[in-house]
Amino acid sequence: MGTRRLGQAVLLAAGLCSGARAAASVQVDPLARLSLEGGYDSNVMYDGRGAGVGILAPDLGLQLRDHTWSFAAVAGGDLLAYPSAAVARSAQTVWNQRGKLVLHLTPSARFKFDGDATATYASDPVGLARLGIFGAGSTTGLVARAGLRGAWRLDHDWTVAGTLAEYVVRFGDGTGSASHTPGVELARRLGHRLDMGAIYRFDYFQALTPGAGHATAHELQWLLRYRWTRHLTLELQAGPAFWNPAAGGTQVLPQALAQLLGASRAGDVRLTLKHGVGLGIFGTPGLFDSAEGAFTWKITRKVHLHADGGLWRSGDIPWGANGATGYGLEGELAYFFLRNVKVALAGSRFARLDAGTSLYDRNIVGLRVGWELEHR
Repeated sequence: MGTRRLGQAVLLAAGLCSGARAAASVQVDPLARLSLEGGYDSNVMYDGRGAGVGILAPDLGLQLRDHTWSFAAVAGGDLLAYPSAAVARSAQTVWNQRGKLVLHLTPSARFKFDGDATATYASDPVGLARLGIFGAGSTTGLVARAGLRGAWRLDHDWTVAGTLAEYVVRFGDGTGSASHTPGVELARRLGHRLDMGAIYRFDYFQALTPGAGHATAHELQWLLRYRWTRHLTLELQAGPAFWNPAAGGTQVLPQALAQLLGASRAGDVRLTLKHGVGLGIFGTPGLFDSAEGAFTWKITRKVHLHADGGLWRSGDIPWGANGATGYGLEGELAYFFLRNVKVALAGSRFARLDAGTSLYDRNIVGLRVGWELEHR
């Protein structure tokens, strides 16, 4: 009896130790960033008057990971402060909030799951313009995006994936729209570098504005993914979209997407061109064109150059009539005193090309100091 109890105790202790080792295998890292900037804003109140601006941008979060999964959550914002002599009292301080969730899961060699979600609540139009949204009649708004993708490798050549994309734009005056887009992708590997396949997506455009109608669309896309080099990947999509407005009837629209992604020790680059149905720069469904890009160049170990921006145009189905166009550019030239401390010259410009006036033009230039918590 004593021997049996001793054996049970040993097995129990082994189980507890095994559980402790499994729990200990999860690595937990805090995430923290802080940026301070002082500079000049050329059009604070959209009346042509400029003023000095101070920007405080904190971010706090947590990252958890082990050999099969990783998860990160970050929350932060931009606090913009203007001198009282330059702007209305109610606009002296503006707080734009943001958050992000990222999940990567690889439980087996055949299955992979990726998910991410971002949200920005902007009390200043610059926060919306950074996301390609130019509010019509409202200076505050919420922009949220989420994407899920689960891919299953059927065999050496075939892969099937399910996707879901969510996009919500809601302005402070109650107007806005949301799109809900589930989809399925089937791709075949045709060599070491080339994948080809087909994609089907269903779009449901939900009107958040009272009294506005809903719309749907069916997308059929041909897919080509080419690994140009070890560091550079090109993806092409093209095909028709069958648009069904609330008033009834079906219209066939051409759609296309081209995306170039690159990453190496010297930096990274992303370029995306898109034409098709989507939520436009006013947060309403229609024909949407976009050209977006970003790059980071590590000129030396201590000097980095980063820039990103986009050009966005939206109009009525089917040919883009009554279109509106806006663009945004941002960049910084940074010098790293330490691996996690930098000083940078930063600038940004946001404007509308269709307005025929400089009323919407806004330029911000400044000197920025940034710090990021280092991981072991």
